[in-house]
Amino acid sequence: MSFGFLRFAPKKGNTVLALCMGEREIDFLLFKKAGSRVQVVAYGSEDISTLRVGQILEKIFAQLPREERIQEIRATFGANPFRAQVIPIIFPPKLPMHVMDKGEAFLIERETRARADRELQKNLFRESGILPNEFSLRSLKILERRIAGYLVPKLAGFRNGEIECAVLGMFLLESSFLPVKEFAKVHTIANVSVIHIAEALEAFARKPGREGVYLCLEEEKTQIAVQARDRFVFLGTASMGARNFTEFFSDTLGMREPTARIFQKQYFEGSLSVGVQEKMQTYLLPEIQKFGTLIKQKLLEAKIVLPGSIWVFGRGGILRNLQSLLTSDVLEGLPFSQKPKISFLLPSDVWEVKNFPGAQDPLYTELCLLGAFALNSRFRTG
Repeated sequence: MSFGFLRFAPKKGNTVLALCMGEREIDFLLFKKAGSRVQVVAYGSEDISTLRVGQILEKIFAQLPREERIQEIRATFGANPFRAQVIPIIFPPKLPMHVMDKGEAFLIERETRARADRELQKNLFRESGILPNEFSLRSLKILERRIAGYLVPKLAGFRNGEIECAVLGMFLLESSFLPVKEFAKVHTIANVSVIHIAEALEAFARKPGREGVYLCLEEEKTQIAVQARDRFVFLGTASMGARNFTEFFSDTLGMREPTARIFQKQYFEGSLSVGVQEKMQTYLLPEIQKFGTLIKQKLLEAKIVLPGSIWVFGRGGILRNLQSLLTSDVLEGLPFSQKPKISFLLPSDVWEVKNFPGAQDPLYTELCLLGAFALNSRFRTG
């Protein structure tokens, strides 16, 4: 299903095509940065159920203004082909205790990355059953360094003790990336990169006042990230996404899927009659409670005090009544630091972009996070 696209007058600048490569739809956002200003040129979503991924990318390209020259592609993928995990790597203290120099620190961090790579590949195979050589390592990033329990900005210059590094690793199923790579080659776009939503969120959420639980609803799953103490402390995935709600509409109402999607969109936009809205909310409540229970089960795995904010984005627009997402019954037993405030994370929270009608649609938040990360844009601080 196409949601259409919107065009704005082009200006000179660095033009980037951001892509969210779902299993059933591809969302896109074409934007440019001219100075400190970000301008959206075109955006939309295309169904990939009837055509191959490469054909859909060409369909998207045909919609873009011909006068715009795309310099870069920034793509992300769903939780099935694109895996991210934070793991600890620990080195026991060595004797004699001494201040580490740059050479020793370099060797320790090199060994940290090597061990993290091996551990993450084992986890990949255990969780997916897919051989590690089917995945390509996209990034290994040391998020945090501690010596004897104390947070340090770097290892060099500090006295040796037990060293613990938190490492964010990201692996992509290579076959998922091939259509994007071929598309870029055909259109002579040399700068192509893959960014995991966890990586983009980590950059966004490290700003003061952005601690919270982030829920990115995809088609089949929901990715969960917890930002606390200025870093990610937990990453997880719940096995329920927007697709479950679409199927609910189709099965409960006896509609074909395209019709059910339209009806679902009308419901969550609030354009149905009050009576129908109330009836559908009653029908939906068990599904929403099931979703909340799955989120709770994953958050309990974090085994930490949770920050008092919950942000929902991606295909989170399906959850029109956010307060019913996590009811008091579902929240019971979760160690929040205070009663959590539940909100949508919107594109307008990420970028100050004028004349962008999608600025209040959480569907485009993920694309804006990718773009802001890729361009190192100035995030809003308010």
